[in-house]
Amino acid sequence: MRVTHEMTAIVAAAVLLSAGHWLADGRPSGIPAVELAKTPLKEGEIALATLQEEGLDGVVFIDARKPEEWRADGLEGSINVTTLSDQDLVQQLEPHLERLMTARRIVVYCGDIHCGLSHELAERLRDGFSDVLPGRPLVLQGGMTALREAGLVKETSYSS
Repeated sequence: MRVTHEMTAIVAAAVLLSAGHWLADGRPSGIPAVELAKTPLKEGEIALATLQEEGLDGVVFIDARKPEEWRADGLEGSINVTTLSDQDLVQQLEPHLERLMTARRIVVYCGDIHCGLSHELAERLRDGFSDVLPGRPLVLQGGMTALREAGLVKETSYSS
């Protein structure tokens, strides 16, 4: 009986702390553009606006999502390389090496503002392919959310 009361107290404390955190940080708006604007740039990320200001010539985008998602609504001209594949990264990168080696900048993106696939892939590219790839692969802040908000990808009915 005592264990039940202690567990109830722990769960209640966790719920109260979570609610307090939620209230302190503000409720998510549910509007992608608002959420993107509120999300600070993380280490290794680049904003789409920065890329557009620099010019997109020579930028190679890598879509880190599943191949079927990339085929459904990937950024035109992007390549699909993912840690979710049965193929290792070398096999996935091989057909694109010439293009990647001559890129001015390599930018990895994935599904949304909080997607971790792009960060994972960019890190693996930096760690394992720095001798082949130019510069340091960066992650597009906001991923597909940023690209959609900018009108750079078509809408799709794909759902994961």
